[in-house]
Amino acid sequence: MSQRFENFVGTISNLNKEITRIKNEEMRRFGLNGTDGMCLYYLMKEPAGVTSAELARMMGVDRAVVSRSITRLGAGEFVEVGGVREGRAGRVVSLSDKGMTVMRECDEALDRIVERAGQGVDDAAREGMYAALDTILSNLRKI
Repeated sequence: MSQRFENFVGTISNLNKEITRIKNEEMRRFGLNGTDGMCLYYLMKEPAGVTSAELARMMGVDRAVVSRSITRLGAGEFVEVGGVREGRAGRVVSLSDKGMTVMRECDEALDRIVERAGQGVDDAAREGMYAALDTILSNLRKI
């Protein structure tokens, strides 16, 4: 059992490290880091904008991490921070035109990276992997 644990944790940890490295490398050309890139990514999916608390939930990170990122992104004019919307606590953050331009570029890079990373993995294997990982995540959340 210990070898199975080591294989699982080691693989997941190494995947996370590689993904973090790639995100940081890709965003460095814009003077940003991987977390900033993830904020932009999720904001692109929500054109009307979201609060920083909502963004933190979407990303699965602490609100303080998002707050620091929003400060950097605002200073670089990648995002716009607006007023409070009815029914929402906090100010609404959305992509600026500059942020949208960056995300279009990043979207192309993401397509290339995902294609390269998935070489040699057919659709059935990919679907099985995602299903297994979703099940494992669900089980871990119940522990």
